[in-house]
Amino acid sequence: MLRNVLERRGELAVLVAMGFRRRLLQRLVLTEHGALLAFGLGLGILAAAVAVLPALLSPERHLPYVSLALTLGGVLLNGVLWTWVAIRYALRGNLLEALRNE
Repeated sequence: MLRNVLERRGELAVLVAMGFRRRLLQRLVLTEHGALLAFGLGLGILAAAVAVLPALLSPERHLPYVSLALTLGGVLLNGVLWTWVAIRYALRGNLLEALRNE
């Protein structure tokens, strides 16, 4: 993720040169990566539900719902945290230098 954002520094520099504020760029990239993270988690949950469907349909089902929710929440928060760190790191410094290097 950090590499992706760093590779896009030139693109972000163009947006800064056009008048976009850094805070808006942070929110834009965080929203983009957050949507990808949520989509990936959703697909993972769907695949897991299909995999455990026989257990879900059995009359003696006992699923650790709290543990599952905490794990998924932890994965989501961890992904958002590291996305935010990557964005903050990539948008540090002089972005116009990145534009000149493009």
